[in-house]
Amino acid sequence: MTNEDALPTTQTTSAHNILPQLVDRLRQLYGIIIPNTYVKDTAKHLNRIIQDANNQTMILIVGKERVGKTTLVNGLLGQPILPVSAQRPTGVNTFLRYGENEEIKAYFLDGMVAIFDISKLELLTTGDTFASEILREHLDYLEVYLKNDLLKSVTIIDSVSLEAGGGEMAYFSESIMNRADEVFWVLRAGSQAIDAEILLMQALKNKGIEPLCIVNGIDSPINSKDFLQEEKRRIGHLVNHFVQVSATYALEAQHTKNDELWQQSNYTQLIEQIHRVAENSDKKTEAILIRFLQWLERFRFELTIIPQRDPFQSAVASVEKYAGDAQYEFSRYQRDLAIVTEYEQEYEQVANIFKNVQTLYQLLQTISNHDYLQDAVVDSFTEKAVLYQQMLREYRNMHSEYVQEYERLDAQHNKIHGKGLMKSIFGSHAQNDFFKERVDKLNEQQALCIGQLEKVQEAEQDMLSAVHVIQSYLMGLLKKRLMGIEQKVQVLNQQRVKEKQQLRLYADKLNEFSCLIEAQGYLKTTILPFLLAEHMPLKAKDRAMLQETIEHILAVDLSSNGLLARSQMNNRMESMEIAFDVGTRYPAYVLALKDEDVKSHDIPEIPKKLEIKYEE
Repeated sequence: MTNEDALPTTQTTSAHNILPQLVDRLRQLYGIIIPNTYVKDTAKHLNRIIQDANNQTMILIVGKERVGKTTLVNGLLGQPILPVSAQRPTGVNTFLRYGENEEIKAYFLDGMVAIFDISKLELLTTGDTFASEILREHLDYLEVYLKNDLLKSVTIIDSVSLEAGGGEMAYFSESIMNRADEVFWVLRAGSQAIDAEILLMQALKNKGIEPLCIVNGIDSPINSKDFLQEEKRRIGHLVNHFVQVSATYALEAQHTKNDELWQQSNYTQLIEQIHRVAENSDKKTEAILIRFLQWLERFRFELTIIPQRDPFQSAVASVEKYAGDAQYEFSRYQRDLAIVTEYEQEYEQVANIFKNVQTLYQLLQTISNHDYLQDAVVDSFTEKAVLYQQMLREYRNMHSEYVQEYERLDAQHNKIHGKGLMKSIFGSHAQNDFFKERVDKLNEQQALCIGQLEKVQEAEQDMLSAVHVIQSYLMGLLKKRLMGIEQKVQVLNQQRVKEKQQLRLYADKLNEFSCLIEAQGYLKTTILPFLLAEHMPLKAKDRAMLQETIEHILAVDLSSNGLLARSQMNNRMESMEIAFDVGTRYPAYVLALKDEDVKSHDIPEIPKKLEIKYEE
């Protein structure tokens, strides 16, 4: 590095303050340009830069098919959250973020966002149903919010597989690559990086990106040490470090609480690398600054071509394609219909959740299988019901032991004396002392059975009192869940209405370029002085590029275009609400268990006490 390119000495002390100040200014710039439809995509990219600057450090997991990227991520999460399919690899880039409420946000290519329950993750990523294929066709990416401590410091991107073939450089979405703060490149032991991957690594190195190389599968029969040495020779100059792991070991270790297996998985070293990345705030600041400089170049190009085209015709064509193209609208409507269909299926399942519940056991199974039926109140009932079942099992075991002992002793007595215990009269024979002692023990067991049955009856009364109350409470939880599903549909329909209102607004302001003129002034008076400050961690060549780009932006004359507002817009856009009349079709099945449904009816009676009679 030359002296000219050296970073200012104040970088270390001020880097932590630069990012929030930059974000504040970028938010204002975004607010200025967002009303203009011509730079809609450019504004979207700026908003992503703002979001990424505010979010945790983002780690991108890349690699070709079948190297175990998703399994690797599941190992980091501690459980198989992400679906893994032998037939279908992950079909959409998935951002894993921390969230108190575990849910999925699906971002579609047209900007719409739909919220799904976490149980729909397979549908959106690897599912092979018709609905899955329709949804993935329109998906841009997913954000999965999980209550996982690792995600408090980083966001992990489980990416689609690299597209490689024909000896050319492997393809990967540049927009996703640009958003990542660090790249983790996954290989599987025994499966070398192919030429197309190496070419992509070289292209990244030319941009200053050297990924961490993770060799997955050290648990395989392959000699991973020899494989690692060979890959270091082939691609060591293109990556910054190698880590060998076993995702399979990591998942199994966390499932079985096996510390030794966890150490063998080598995930501790991988997690250390993640924390190292998360703590490198200077690198994140520099990356966001470079991304903004690249964005400025894109914005310059957008502004330069506006005066070269007929703004009225171009703007009208854009709106008419969005609002008037029947095929395009039909495709969007099919997507929304597929979403509502999934909601309807979920509603039907919830409405009938108690339909087959006819016993206490079935009720407890239903509660345990559905998170939305679980809270402190339900847990209290569950404890009473489980206690009742436990007391009952113990009583049956005690009674069975008594019966078995009685039958053995009765057969023994009948063999010796020719009569059973209940008919016998014990005399003064020496052998009768043995039977007297055994009968006494049977009577002790009989007394224990009486005591245990009293516990059963007491637990049964507590359970019966609780079950009368809990049924209406569970119905309340069920109805709350049903309302939540209806609200999801309502939100989706509101988005459809909002889209139409937004389009009408755009039609009224198609060529109001005043916001772009305002953006030019903001770049000159606010952004440029801030980025040229001495403490800013920019190289000399980046500063020169910044100044030149903004000068080009300021040179674009937009003031003479005037206002060519369109008074009306094509009103063919499908705006009808998608019907969701599920209440009448799927009425909630009422939980109405009676005492005889939850009580056990095969409780064996207390055996009679044996009385020993003596002969004179």
